[in-house]
Amino acid sequence: MVSLIRNVSFDCSDPYALARFWSGVIGHPVHPECAPGDAEVVIEPPAGPRLYFQAVPEAKVVKNRMHVCLEPSDVGLDAEVDRLLALGAATVADHRTADGAGWVVLADPAGNEFCVTGSAAERHP
Repeated sequence: MVSLIRNVSFDCSDPYALARFWSGVIGHPVHPECAPGDAEVVIEPPAGPRLYFQAVPEAKVVKNRMHVCLEPSDVGLDAEVDRLLALGAATVADHRTADGAGWVVLADPAGNEFCVTGSAAERHP
C-alpha cells in the first residue's frame, strides 16, 4: 500500500490571486468554479498533483521547509526566471554559475519559496 500526492497546498491571504499567479507559472487555468473571494481555490493540471490554495489569517514568517522545484520545458533557465519575475515572482537567491549550471530561488507573491533549475538540455548537454 502507498499514498499518492493529492495536492500541493499553499497558505495565503488571497487564494484566487495566488492561484492566478501559479496558473501562469504552469500554464493551466484556475478551476472554472473558483472565483475571487473564495477561501479555497484549485488548479487541476492533467498530469501531477493539483495545486490547492487556502486562505489563512497569518502572514508567512520563516523559510519554507518544503518547496516546489520547477524545470523549464522549452526554454532555458535564464528565460524562465525572467518570465516568472514578469508574472510577479521575486528573487530570493541566485545560485547560477558561470558555466550556466545552478538554480534560482524565487518567491511567489505570497512569499512561498520555489526553485527553478536548468532545463533537461542545460543539465545534460
